[in-house]
Amino acid sequence: MKPFKLAQAAVCLVLTWSSTLGQAQSGSAPVTRMQVQTQSDAPDLQCGLPPPKPRPPRPADPDPVEWPTQAEVDQQVQTYLKAASQRPEPVQNEGPAAAPLWPRVGASVLRVGIWSDSHLAAGFFTQELQRLSRLAPDQVRARFVPANLGRAGVRLPLRKTCVSPDWHYEPAHAQSDGAAYPGPGLVNMRSRQDGAWLALDLRSASRRAEHALVRLLYQQTERPILLALRVDDGPEQTISLQGPQGPAVLELAGQSGISTLALRVVQGPLRVQGLEWPVAPSVRLQMDVFGYPGATVGGWRHVRPESLAPWWPEPPYDLVVLAFGTNEGNVQPFSAQAYRQMLQASVSQWRAAFPQTACLLIAPGDRGVLLRRSQKGSMSAPRGAEAAAPDVLRFTRVHDEIGRIQKQVAQANGCHAWSMFEAMGGAGSAYRWARHNPPLMARDLIHFTVPGYQRLAQLMAQDLGWGPALFDPLPLPSPAANR
Repeated sequence: MKPFKLAQAAVCLVLTWSSTLGQAQSGSAPVTRMQVQTQSDAPDLQCGLPPPKPRPPRPADPDPVEWPTQAEVDQQVQTYLKAASQRPEPVQNEGPAAAPLWPRVGASVLRVGIWSDSHLAAGFFTQELQRLSRLAPDQVRARFVPANLGRAGVRLPLRKTCVSPDWHYEPAHAQSDGAAYPGPGLVNMRSRQDGAWLALDLRSASRRAEHALVRLLYQQTERPILLALRVDDGPEQTISLQGPQGPAVLELAGQSGISTLALRVVQGPLRVQGLEWPVAPSVRLQMDVFGYPGATVGGWRHVRPESLAPWWPEPPYDLVVLAFGTNEGNVQPFSAQAYRQMLQASVSQWRAAFPQTACLLIAPGDRGVLLRRSQKGSMSAPRGAEAAAPDVLRFTRVHDEIGRIQKQVAQANGCHAWSMFEAMGGAGSAYRWARHNPPLMARDLIHFTVPGYQRLAQLMAQDLGWGPALFDPLPLPSPAANR
C-alpha cells in the first residue's frame, strides 16, 4: 500500500457517495452506512511517517539508581510483617451476593470486558489467559477497538496502526475536554486540525481480512464533518457526516473483508471514540481489552452512564474486569480514605452502566523502589543513623492497603476480588520477582516482564478456575461422581 498522503481529496465525490448512504438507529446513535469496494489481496500498509529523530546519548550518571540489596529488603519485610500481624481485621461490608464469576459457556460465547491501566494494556496477561483457554486462535476475538490508536504501551487487535501527530487523547480519568462522553474504552482521540489522519490494517495476524462490516464510533458536531476515506488502497473518496450532535456511527460495508482503512479529516474537528465490528458465530471467547497507560479507576467516576448507552444497546458482557491501583498508589501522600471514596464512586458508576453483569476487581502487585547507589547499604549504618535508612517498602504498604480496600468495595457491590500482590507472595515480592531467573519484574520494579505477566495470568487462572473446562460443551461431572 502506498504511504498515506495528505493530498486534498476530490470533494465533488461527496454527491456520488451520498446516494449510497442511509440513516438507521443503533441504540440511540445514528448510523451512516456506506458501501465500500474491497480487494482480495490488498498491499501492506505503509505509514509514510518520517523516522523518529535519534536521541542524543545521555551522560553517564555518577550516582545511578539500583535495586536495594536483598538484605535491606528482608530486614524491612520482617518488621512490616510483624506490624501487619497485629493489625485488626477489616470490617466486612455487607452487600449483594456476587454473581458467578464466569458462567459455564458450553458451545456459546463468553464475553469479557477489561478496563485497566498499563499492566493489561500491553496484552501479555490477557494473551496468556487466551492460551490457557485452549481455544483455537480463530475462536478468540475482540469486538471493540478503543481510541488508543498509536498510544505507546498499548497492543490492539489490529495488524498495524499509523497515526499522524495531529491527534491528542482524552482519557476519562484526566477529566479532559470531552472525557465525560468517551467511547467504550473511556478515552477519545480528537483531531487538532484539518489534515489529521489515521491508517489501519484491520487484518488478523495471519493476514486474513475478517471484517466486512466496520463501524467507526465518533461524535457528530453541529456543523458537517468532511472525511476522506481510502479502503484497501483504492481511490480516496470524500464523505460528509451530518446529523444531530452526539454519539454517531459511520458504518463501512464491503462485499468481502476490509483489509486496510485510511481516514483523513478534511474538515473537522473529529472526535474518534473507537471501532467496532461484529463477532463471528464461531467465536467462543470475546475479550475486549480497554487498557490505557496512566489510567485510574477514577475514569468511571467521571463518565456519565448515558454517554455509554449508545455503544451498548444490550448487555454486552458476561463479566467486566477493573484492574487498577498502581497509578492511584503513586499519588503521595496516599490517603486510604480518599481512595476508598473514589473507588466506591467509580464502581457505583460502573454498576449503573452494567447493573446485571458479573464483576472482578484486580488489585495491583507489589512495587519496589530504586535507590541511588550512594544510598545502598545504609541499613548497616551506625544505630544513630537508622532514621535515615531508605524505605524500600514505601509502595508495598500502599498496594497492600489498596488490595484490602478493593476487597471491601467488591464485597459491598456484589463483585469478586483478586490481588496480584497476594499472588506474588506479598511484601517484598517485587524484589524477589526481579531477581528471579528469568526476571519476572521489570527493572523499574513497577511493571512486569512478559514471563511475569504470563505467570500472573497463570496464578489467577488457578485461583479463580479459569481454563478449558469453561468452554467444554460436555457437562461437568457432579462432585458426587468424583468420590
